[in-house]
Amino acid sequence: MIIFTLEWKPIKTIYMGKNLFKTVALSLLSVAVLLGGYSCSDDYPDDYLTEAQIRRMIEEALRQNNEELEPKFTKWEILPYTVLEEHWEWNPDAGRYQAIYDLPELTDFIYEEGAVLGYVFIGQQGVDEVQKLLPFLFTYAETDENGNIIGTYTETISFDVQYAPNGNSTVAFFIQASDLVRADGYLVDYNFRIVLVW
Repeated sequence: MIIFTLEWKPIKTIYMGKNLFKTVALSLLSVAVLLGGYSCSDDYPDDYLTEAQIRRMIEEALRQNNEELEPKFTKWEILPYTVLEEHWEWNPDAGRYQAIYDLPELTDFIYEEGAVLGYVFIGQQGVDEVQKLLPFLFTYAETDENGNIIGTYTETISFDVQYAPNGNSTVAFFIQASDLVRADGYLVDYNFRIVLVW
């Protein structure tokens, strides 16, 4: 019986050793798969980000975007001009009234790459005033003493800008009737707005 027991023990030990080997091998394989999967994940310590990490990521992205986009942001400047009735000058060669003002804010870059917009305010401020994009055209009717229309003419209010280096640029405002007639009695004060966009 002792021989039988001696023979049986080694067989049982070998069987248990195989199970132990399988268990260790399976564990090592599982650890290798987990480590391999973790190494393929992103740089963060785990798959869940903390609120602080998310805020840091957003702040960094915004900072980078602001640095890259800053030169591309649209900028503008609004410049008001008032042309009083007595400041309009008649230009007989062009058949129009004009008033010329300095526009030192107009740079070469704005002139070449930007935009210059002009507006005129028509009507009484706070009552019936409207803002019109220049050029603004309006057709008037001429009537006789009985109120019958005997003719029409169109008035154009416009502007142009002239770039000059060293801050010597100008803006000129114009009033011109389609019949090119001088009519000082119809002149009024006008408020203009020039918008520089770049």
